[in-house]
Amino acid sequence: MTAYMVPLVQWVAATHVSAYLRTVTWLWPFCETLHFIGLAVLVGIAGFFDLRLLGFWKRVPVSACKEFMPWAMVGFALNLASGLVFLTMFPAQYAYSQAWWLKMLFLFIAGANALFFETAMGARMVALGPGEDSPVVFKAIGAVSLVSWFFVLYFGRMLPYLGDAY
Repeated sequence: MTAYMVPLVQWVAATHVSAYLRTVTWLWPFCETLHFIGLAVLVGIAGFFDLRLLGFWKRVPVSACKEFMPWAMVGFALNLASGLVFLTMFPAQYAYSQAWWLKMLFLFIAGANALFFETAMGARMVALGPGEDSPVVFKAIGAVSLVSWFFVLYFGRMLPYLGDAY
């Protein structure tokens, strides 16, 4: 942990919002439930989409799979909101955790990969019809996404076990 993070973590932990959130006994399990539901929706839909990009379920057009993406964004929003509550309640638990930083790294990779796909491959994606195999670049994007989401889940689950980074 770099020295500049310590005052920030201490400041967040000392805020009235953080102190109040820690007093709400049901909030942590409620947010854990929301986080799990959000992950299931997000990773379930993204995983289905990624597997189609890899060449599975060729009878399903990629554009049809993409129609589920607004629901994936709902899952992401649930995760973002509940994750911010976790971070606000116990900032040191996350800021000092190697697992959390690795989770954030893979979340960034997954997001950058999705942004690249949407901006650079969108027109090619719509043109891919049922029965057509995915181009190699689609397969690479699907593979990077699947691996990234696997590691987001893995390092999120390992938060209590991998210990402090510093």
